[in-house]
Formats: sequence, structure tokens, C-alpha cells
Amino acid sequence: MTQTINGLTSVIGKADETYETGNAAIDKAIEKFAQQKAALFRADGSAVYADAVYREKLEALTAEMHAIADRVTNQAEAQIVAVNRLQEAEFTDPIGSLTLAEQDQASARATFVREDAMLLSLPDLVRRLRGVSAEGKSKVDSYLWSRYARQRIEAIKTANADSGRGTDPTTRAQLESLTDAITDLEVVVGATPALTKSQATQRIATARRFQQGLRERIGDVDGTKERVTREMRATGRYASL
Repeated sequence: MTQTINGLTSVIGKADETYETGNAAIDKAIEKFAQQKAALFRADGSAVYADAVYREKLEALTAEMHAIADRVTNQAEAQIVAVNRLQEAEFTDPIGSLTLAEQDQASARATFVREDAMLLSLPDLVRRLRGVSAEGKSKVDSYLWSRYARQRIEAIKTANADSGRGTDPTTRAQLESLTDAITDLEVVVGATPALTKSQATQRIATARRFQQGLRERIGDVDGTKERVTREMRATGRYASL
């Protein structure tokens, strides 16, 4: 899982480069299309070829430009896929970041850690997690205590929901301290999400804007935008366009 996450993070880390090279590729493709389309006409504006040949050559030029646009669009889509997969990875079991030997150690000690995590008072549990964090950053200990401390939080929330009681201010503050301590341990395990929800939303929006801008640029050049506008006007509903 760690290798997968690193690979996805690498894709996202190259976002600016992807958009920069993508825009450069589209600039070049549009310029080439315009030059080659212009070559289909003489200086006086008359067509060099008969209609059938002209259409065939124009379709070939358009297809070539669209192929480049599709490739660039797919590169932006890869950004979106990477973001979504990283968000999904947040919900996977971080035990995958442990070696087989570490997993064996975790299995042997899990029952004892879970028992303490469920029975200690919340202040004592926070102190225990802080102590684990300060004791040399053991991945096994970090994994076990963060895992079962989160289960303790969920158990408290479930009990409160079932009883119809809200969480009192003292307990709420203790749970916040516990969550902070858990997060510190999850960093050691490598279980924290690579992107926050806000960052993920922003990156997806950027990729979508890039794709939309690309489609508009191609539509301006290949006649798609003009054709769609003409068809909309023909309906009588969009006369102002």
C-alpha cells in the first residue's frame, strides 16, 4: 500500500508540470492545425482541393488535433483518479505499512493493547499514547495504540448515540486530546491521508477547469463551438447568442 500511495502522491506532485506541458502541447497542436488548414486554400481564398478531398484532409487534421487533446485530457483525468484513490486509501487498514515481522509482533500484542485502550480513563489513555509517541517511534506500538484508541472513541460515540445523550464538554475535550495523540502515532505508521478533503476538492476542481478550458479552446478552433451555437440559434430559444 505504501508504494501505491507514494506513486499516487508522485502523480499529484507533478500536477503543475502536467498542466504546463499539456497547455504547451495544445498550443502546438492548435498552431499546426491552423497552418495546415490554411494550406488547403490558395492566396485568393479558393480551395486547393475538390470538396470531397478537402473534407477528407480537414477530418484528418481535426482527428490529429483531437488525439493530442484527448491525451492531455487523460493526463488531467489521471490527477482526478489519483486524488480519489488517495482519499479511498484513507479508509484502508494501515497494517499494510508494517513488515511481516512487525505484523506478527502486532498480532501477538493486540489483545493486551486493546484491553488497556478500552479500560484506561481517557486522560490516562492520552498519557499512554503520548508516552508511546516519545518512546522511539515504534511502528508496531504506534499502530496498535492508534488503532484501538480510535475504536475507543467510536465506542464512546456509539454509546452516547444509543443512550440519546450528548457528549459533555469535559469528555469532548478529552476526545479531542486523544484524537491529537492518535494522529501523532498515525504519522509514524503512515496512516494519515496524503490529502485533506479540502485539498482534494481543490485539486479536482483545478483538473476539471483545465479540461473545460481545453475543450473550449479546441471547440473554438475546430468549429464545434460555432456549430453548436448555430444549432441553438436555429431552435429559436437562443436567439440572443
